[in-house]
This record gives sequence, C-alpha cells and structure tokens, in this order.
Amino acid sequence: MSSTILFEQEAGVATLKFNRPERRNALGRDELSGIQAALGALRPESRVLVITSASGSTFCAGADLQQIRAGELDGDQFQAVTNQLADLSIPTLCVINGNVFGGGCELAISCDFRLASKDITMRVPASAIGLCYPIEGIERFVARLGVTLAKRVLVAGEAFSADEMLELGIVSRLARADELIEESHLAAQTLAQRAPLAVSAMLKIIRQAERGAIDFREARELVRICAESDDLQEGLVAQKERRSPIFKGR
Repeated sequence: MSSTILFEQEAGVATLKFNRPERRNALGRDELSGIQAALGALRPESRVLVITSASGSTFCAGADLQQIRAGELDGDQFQAVTNQLADLSIPTLCVINGNVFGGGCELAISCDFRLASKDITMRVPASAIGLCYPIEGIERFVARLGVTLAKRVLVAGEAFSADEMLELGIVSRLARADELIEESHLAAQTLAQRAPLAVSAMLKIIRQAERGAIDFREARELVRICAESDDLQEGLVAQKERRSPIFKGR
C-alpha cells in the first residue's frame, strides 16, 4: 500500500485517508492501487468504512491529470476503484474535509453517506477542459443525483458551496471544520452498531433498486436470512430490556 494512502481498522471502523497534499490528494496509479489493496484487506469485523483526507485544503482532486496526460493512467483504473467502493457490503461514510473536484466528487457520491465541512466547494470541470466524463461515472451521477442535477454538475460544470450541496442532497450533513472529526466519529460508530446482516441485505437491495433491476428471488432470500437470524432475536430482546444490542452478524 502506498504511503499516500493511509489505512487502519479498529473497533469495527475502517478508515482510509488520502495523504498527498502536495498534489491536492490527486489519485494516481499508486494511490488507486493502495485504495484497492485497502478495500481488499477489510476484515470481517469491520462494520463501516470511513474515507477522508489526512491533510491539505483539498479532500480529493480526482484522477492525477499529469499521469493521464503522460499516458500513465486511464479512466478505467479510477472507475474500477469507484465501482469497488460503491459495491462494498458494508456502509461507507465519506468525510469531505476539504474542497472536492473532478473524480473526487464521483468517489464521494460512490459512498453511502457524505458528511462535509461547511467551508468547502465542489466542482467537476470536465466540460471546461473538453473531457467527456467516463460513462460509468455519468451513470453513477445520474443514479445518485438525478438527471437535472447531473447535468448541472457535469455539463454546466457548476461550482457548489457546502450549503448548496446540502440543499441539493449531494451531502447528507454539514459540520463546522472544528467539529467535523467528532461528528464523523459519532456517525461511524452509529453505523458500526447496526445489525450487519440487515445492513448488508438492505444495501444490496437498495443498490439493485438504484439500477432499476431488483432480483426479487435474491431479495426475498436476504429478508428470510435476516428474519431467522440470531441478530434479530438479540435486537428484539435488547429492545425489550432497554439496552444496546450486541450483534454478531449471524
């Protein structure tokens, strides 16, 4: 794993940080390989993945344009990473603690939840430089933001303030910069405490619905597994006893 990608796992929470501030946390070959290695190394006990930046005023500037111009990087590897991220079986929380540009925006919307600092801006400048954004990326923007907003982001190349991002549903919550770490820890712990079988099942069904093709046979099987799980019994008993449940994922 690259030194520009920091990764740790503890107490059910995995955390991945971009650590390339001199390049505005742009993602080149090494960084993309590092992210893929981290996602592949997720432990079974990790219940949530947090993605953020370690330093710098930019959360992520997307793919490294220098490497793209030099022919050292193409959109396929970047797309493979966002696809892998979007298909994880555990919830993902993107903590946007700096300005976000280009593919960094797609990486953020590939996550299930987005928490942002109140002083950031977002922009995808593809149309301003003559680039047609990758097809699967366009599909993800449309699926998660809707057609009209996707046109504003990609075709018009508009810049959005944090307040506008919240109003339009691009992010789910905002926090002051000095409160962002605490807020992200609380959000991650809340997600980590949810029943993993139910979370995984609902994420899979939601993603199928997003793509317009729910596999109802598989969905019914997922519902059955949750209904017959020890976790459900633990959740019901814990509710009756007015205590926090201890889920084991079975």
